Amino acid sequence: MSDNTATLPSTLTLRCTPELVEGQKVYVRIFPRSVRDEWEKVKDDGDGDQRGQQHPDERKNLPYSTAVTYLKFKTGGYVHLDRYLNFLVSLEKIDDDTLRHVFRCVVGYSKGLNTDQAILLDVPPVADAIANTPEQEFEMARFLKPAPGKQPKCPDWMYVAVPWVISRKLAEKKFTIYDLVPITEQVAAKEKDGSAKLDADGEQVYKNRTTGWKANPNKREVTYLPDSRGGLIAWDHPFGRKYNRRDDATEVNEGTMAQYAMSRLSVVMKTEPNVVHPVVFLDAHVTRVNSNMVHAKSTHIYQGSEGLPILHTELVRSGSVRAVNQRALELLARDEMDISLLQALQTRLTEERTVLEKAAKEGEFPSFITPDPGVLRPLMPKNDNFAVGTGPGTLHLRLLAEHVSKALGEKASWVDFTVEPMTFEPRPTDKNKMDPQERASRIEAGELLHTIGFPPPEEITASVKAQGFEHLRIVCLWYRWSTRLRMINALSLAFPDGPPIGDPEPGDVVPLAQGISVVFRQAERLLSHGDDVNRAAELKSLEDDFAGDQPQVVVGVWCETEIPALKKKEGEKRNVFLLRRERYDGKFQVRRLLAKNGLVSQFTKGMKPGAFGNSATEISPPKPGKDHAAYMALLDLYRSLGIIDQRLARAIAKDKKGHEASNLVYCGIHARRQAKTPDGKHTKRIIVATALFPPEDEGGAWTMRAWTPHIGAWVPYREAIAAFHASDYALHVDGKGETDKERWAEAAAQVEDALASLVRDELELGMGYVVMVDGHACRRMWTGLHNENQSYREEDIADPRTWLPGYGKGRNAPRRKPSAVIRMNVAPDEVPQYVPVPRDSDPESEKESITFASAKLHRGKVDFGNPFWILFNIPRNYQAKGGDLGKGITRWDADPGRGGEEGERETNELKSPWWAITATEIYPVGVADGVDRTMLARATARLCHQTIAWSDRSRYPVPLHAAKQLDLDHPQYRRSAPPEEQGDEATEE
Repeated sequence: MSDNTATLPSTLTLRCTPELVEGQKVYVRIFPRSVRDEWEKVKDDGDGDQRGQQHPDERKNLPYSTAVTYLKFKTGGYVHLDRYLNFLVSLEKIDDDTLRHVFRCVVGYSKGLNTDQAILLDVPPVADAIANTPEQEFEMARFLKPAPGKQPKCPDWMYVAVPWVISRKLAEKKFTIYDLVPITEQVAAKEKDGSAKLDADGEQVYKNRTTGWKANPNKREVTYLPDSRGGLIAWDHPFGRKYNRRDDATEVNEGTMAQYAMSRLSVVMKTEPNVVHPVVFLDAHVTRVNSNMVHAKSTHIYQGSEGLPILHTELVRSGSVRAVNQRALELLARDEMDISLLQALQTRLTEERTVLEKAAKEGEFPSFITPDPGVLRPLMPKNDNFAVGTGPGTLHLRLLAEHVSKALGEKASWVDFTVEPMTFEPRPTDKNKMDPQERASRIEAGELLHTIGFPPPEEITASVKAQGFEHLRIVCLWYRWSTRLRMINALSLAFPDGPPIGDPEPGDVVPLAQGISVVFRQAERLLSHGDDVNRAAELKSLEDDFAGDQPQVVVGVWCETEIPALKKKEGEKRNVFLLRRERYDGKFQVRRLLAKNGLVSQFTKGMKPGAFGNSATEISPPKPGKDHAAYMALLDLYRSLGIIDQRLARAIAKDKKGHEASNLVYCGIHARRQAKTPDGKHTKRIIVATALFPPEDEGGAWTMRAWTPHIGAWVPYREAIAAFHASDYALHVDGKGETDKERWAEAAAQVEDALASLVRDELELGMGYVVMVDGHACRRMWTGLHNENQSYREEDIADPRTWLPGYGKGRNAPRRKPSAVIRMNVAPDEVPQYVPVPRDSDPESEKESITFASAKLHRGKVDFGNPFWILFNIPRNYQAKGGDLGKGITRWDADPGRGGEEGERETNELKSPWWAITATEIYPVGVADGVDRTMLARATARLCHQTIAWSDRSRYPVPLHAAKQLDLDHPQYRRSAPPEEQGDEATEE
């Protein structure tokens, strides 16, 4: 057991005190506005002689890429050039002539010159201005001295430089790893009915039961090296099938055997509300190494010298593949720098392009085998099938906390969190407590031990009636019999007490419960892919199924789909291909067509995509209770219809101030910047608002309404979905703002319009409302959301932007402000990471009462002002079979398992995902007098815990989740938007 276990924190949130960077100097150039304006012109010019080969976004970044790649190799790596040229920061001095040289060439490249011509160019004014900007030397500690009662205000460059320093300090000590060994005791075994289990001789049978855990005394050490991004990498300690070997020497194919990954520790400096120090968020990750460079976006490079970090270098797009920034390579060579690493990188890229060209010529799928670990290690650009799974495991987080305490000693000061005293209303999917006899009888009868999360039929009909309808009809459109059977099985589970569905004829109205029915219809032509289908005619032939002549009936459409096997044509540009795919994809077209007819829809895949070029396979109906994709689609359909059962009412009323919480309207504001549609047209910010209304009568159903700019009014949620999905995203040309800041201000003004309409047209006199926003997504819209402004009042800040949503001024502003604004944050690098450590132990037996996961609401201990809360979330997969593998071992000890017959198979621990705990920050701001902040935090947590379209906890509370999902389901968003319930555990790095 670790000697410092008792002192470990509950989260990996370190206070960034002056002592942590004591004596460390940093070198900074802060560029004036005139220089920044000239730099923007250079960026917009792009790389002249490659203009026709590059994607527009890539062209714009080429001057930046050239400069930053050159400076990283020239100075050893600890250098950061702000993309907008606000500052240049480094841990070593940078010569003026070096800057004058590189930026002269960058300007030359923007004019279409080659390197020979660029170096002879007269020094442009912008290059001279950059070089003449004085380099200032600062003691870093001076910017970290706390001001009592105020938020820290550090220069932007400190948030880049501090992680460099802290990661170097953490790399000075070896990282100790060990596994946790279970402590067991013998207990009497029992039969399924609860009676004593006896052997053949009638003697009591005993079994071992785990009662605690202790650290394995056989400890090992690994070395982490700092990287240029401010993290650390276990460079010499990869894990993969070649390294995590089994004793039986299980045979695997060469490609899988070669795949490997590395452990990476991230160090990120941020701020937390009302904490006088900046904070450092630490976390552990699995960095998976790609088999090739040509499809990787970046690579790690080992520089080979002590004191130099692992270099993280971006690869620029060159046609359809990636390449080294050739301009930076040429400049470094002319400076007689050692460019052997870059040359090796270029050589490998050339070899891999040859493989691509050969495969294309022969019409084959290109195959790459991952080389042995060397000085060049490209990062996987996306989450894909791989021999090593994502996630470091919860034990690794504990080991990281121990390492930080060991490396920093008394200088390690943590932000404290305490559990908020509250309970959550049970969910249908929670494990039911039952006596052994009932459990045994359920297992024998093949029944589920828990429910899927489907709402009771009577609560569905109550919600339907609250919206003004008498009947709900679900129309199932399918084209594979297996998908039809999956739909039938899901509906049978959702309505277990209704009449059997059986084998209905097409168009038959089958009753499911009082006021609820279903119709099944084969619609292969309507649902199939292709841009030559007359879908309007196909839909017209089914119009009787949609009860168009029965206005008292509300309809939801459940459709089958599949991911289209559409490939780019030779020479086809990316934008053209994306537009062709959108027009070809049946899901896009059907959703849009149904929306134009006022119908909401949800889709279920009937085919599983093939991996590594293999064909897709049909999804067969799983065992009862196991078809989660179908269940989630049905629950999502309920959400799209605005069906809200009584779970929310029970959850909100659970609080000791439940009456106060139940009388508020909860409004969610979703804002997102839509970059481009496939046809290349710019679009404006997407604004969607929803409002969750309490019932007029006690015990009634809650209802939800929504607002979008093109509707301009609050309408029932299902109507808003249909209207929103029936049209394209609004174009940028509809707005008057020219700059990014002006367009965000326009988006904020649209929110004010929505809230003014809510107060004026929807709220009863005296009814309060709460606004929930994602603080990370909306930080450019409202200055009152910023941590640095929490020490100030609205009138103290000289900023023309609206302070908080609902705080607008003028004729179109809301008549009254919200009761509170709840700032949410789920960004993985801006919320604390939970540490699963023992909270009590027995010193004699070394028995630990270890908390592997926490699903409780925690209150952050602040230095002044009002508190914030963190809701820690256990991902759905964590408790699944194999989902908690990382709680007792690290990836270095993961077993690659063994295949074979079903009885002989073993879990592949190495390939399985090891899910980490995610976190949601809840911070009430702008709270009106008399409104309890703790009540708001608890109500928000409960609205995350109980959802309307998910059988587990959501990262966002119901109103914000519903608003975001309305956007994610839009035909122009993307085909398969990942649900936020998956969090960011599935992403690389």
